[in-house]
Amino acid sequence: MKRLIKLVLVTALLIASAWAAFAKEPPVDLQPATPAHQKTIGVLLFPGFEMLDAYGPMEMWGNLKHAPAATWGGEEKKVGIRLITIAAKRGEVASNQGPKTMADYGFEDAPQFDYLLVPGGLGVIPLLQDKATLNWIRARAGKAELVMSVCNGASLLAAAGVLDERPATTNKMFWKHSTDPGPKVKWVKKARWVDDGNVVTSSGISAGMDMTIAVIGKLYGKELAAWLEQLTEYDAHRDPSWDPFAVKAGLVRD
Repeated sequence: MKRLIKLVLVTALLIASAWAAFAKEPPVDLQPATPAHQKTIGVLLFPGFEMLDAYGPMEMWGNLKHAPAATWGGEEKKVGIRLITIAAKRGEVASNQGPKTMADYGFEDAPQFDYLLVPGGLGVIPLLQDKATLNWIRARAGKAELVMSVCNGASLLAAAGVLDERPATTNKMFWKHSTDPGPKVKWVKKARWVDDGNVVTSSGISAGMDMTIAVIGKLYGKELAAWLEQLTEYDAHRDPSWDPFAVKAGLVRD
C-alpha cells in the first residue's frame, strides 16, 4: 500500500512538473497572435493534382503559427504564414485521388504572394500545352521571392521557362516524361531536392515534405524546422542527395 501511495505521489509530482514547464514555455502555441510580419504562399491547383504534393507542404507551412516565440528566436522574429489556393478559375478542383479542394482565387483575381508552390500529378500533362497556365506561372514566378515545386510540378516550371539553365529535379519513376518539357534545364538525377536559391525543386510526392522542412530551416532557422518535425512526428531527410528512388528507377548506380 505504501509503495502504491509513493508511486501515486511521484506520478503527481511529475505531472505537476510537466504542466509547470508547459505553462512557462508551451511546446505549442494554442492561441497564436497575429505576427507583425507575414508571408503569403500561393498554391497552384489544377484538375488531377497530387494531394500529398500540395497538402504535405501546406501541412508543414500551416503549422508554423503554433511554434512558440522562443523557437522562432523571439516574438519579433515570428512570421505569419498565409496559405491561399489558386486555380485557373475559383471553385472546386478535383485531385488525382478524387477529393476536391476549393481554390480561393482564379488566375485573374489572385492577389500577390511571396512564395509559389507548384505540385505535380497526372493533371500536369495537359497543362504543358496550356498557354494561360504557363503564362500565369511565368509571370507570377518572376515576382515571387521563392518558387517551389513537388514531383512533376517541375515540368510546369520548365515548360514556362522558369528553370532554364538552372539545376532542378523531379519525379524519378517518370523521369523522361517529367524532364522532356525542359531541354534547357540542368536536371539532377540523384537528388531528393535541389535548392537553387530562389527556386527549389523536389522529387516525387513525399519529397515535398523534406524540401519544405529544409526550406523552413534555411529561411527561419534549424530549431524551428526541428520543432516542426517533432510536432508532425515526421522523420525528415536532411540530405538533399539522399535519393534511393533514383537508383530504383535505374537513373544512377548505387
